[in-house]
Amino acid sequence: MTTRRLLYCFACTLMLTVLYSAAAAQTTFVETFDRTSNEGNWTFGIPPIEVYQQQGGNPGWWLHSTCEGLNCLDTFAPQPRTTPMGAESKFTGDYRDRQVSHVGVDLITVNVDFSADGRPLTVILINDGGNPDDFSNNWGAYFIGSENVPLQGEGWKSFDFDIPSKATDLPTGWQYIAFGPNAPKPDWNELITDVSQLQFFYGDPELFFIFQQWELGMDNPRITFETCPAEDLNCDGMVDVSDLLILLAAWGECDDCDNCPADLNGNCTVDVSDLLVLLAAWGN
Repeated sequence: MTTRRLLYCFACTLMLTVLYSAAAAQTTFVETFDRTSNEGNWTFGIPPIEVYQQQGGNPGWWLHSTCEGLNCLDTFAPQPRTTPMGAESKFTGDYRDRQVSHVGVDLITVNVDFSADGRPLTVILINDGGNPDDFSNNWGAYFIGSENVPLQGEGWKSFDFDIPSKATDLPTGWQYIAFGPNAPKPDWNELITDVSQLQFFYGDPELFFIFQQWELGMDNPRITFETCPAEDLNCDGMVDVSDLLILLAAWGECDDCDNCPADLNGNCTVDVSDLLVLLAAWGN
């Protein structure tokens, strides 16, 4: 491509009267537990003692950890989580490849024998060390939220967490945690590309709490995926010179028309038309 042609393309772009706005799209999967659906095999404990309730959720169906007699959730900290460890679902796997941006859940405390006061809800991403049956090498990273878990009588509360899946180092506010003596040296890139379990934790996971009897409910565990604009060729959240260089490197006829990201207008050729589309989205 000649310098004259490149300058011509920039001039054409400046003459556009309507700029193309490329806002990132989002897709959120919500598990409503409708008719006992449970994509992530969510549970409050092992073995699970929950039942699916048709009414009373937020709204409709919900997962109810009941408490009848001695058959209660007896724990120092409830930990609603996906199971089994390492099982592939919409809530686990490669968060970076799937561009996960948020996770969330709705919770209710029906009854607790002492108190749920003073416990912030924490999100934990867990890696099983390549062996889901060996818990001694499990590790992860957690983020303590700003909202406390619901108190008895408070009703349903919604919680949402940002997941910085594009980050290449441990993000601000996150902490590594080892769950066993054989846990490897933690690495955010390894974790975010292989999440074996998504877990929520009632409190700071590195503090001690007394054991209590809990009756709890969960509804709408959810996960949000970002879809990059087509013009953001390296999917870094900005259409800029990096994307321009990728497009210029692919200039010409596509080798594979079905796999040619720089062909923004779908004509199987990367040319001036694609350059104009990218430049119109510049800075978005």
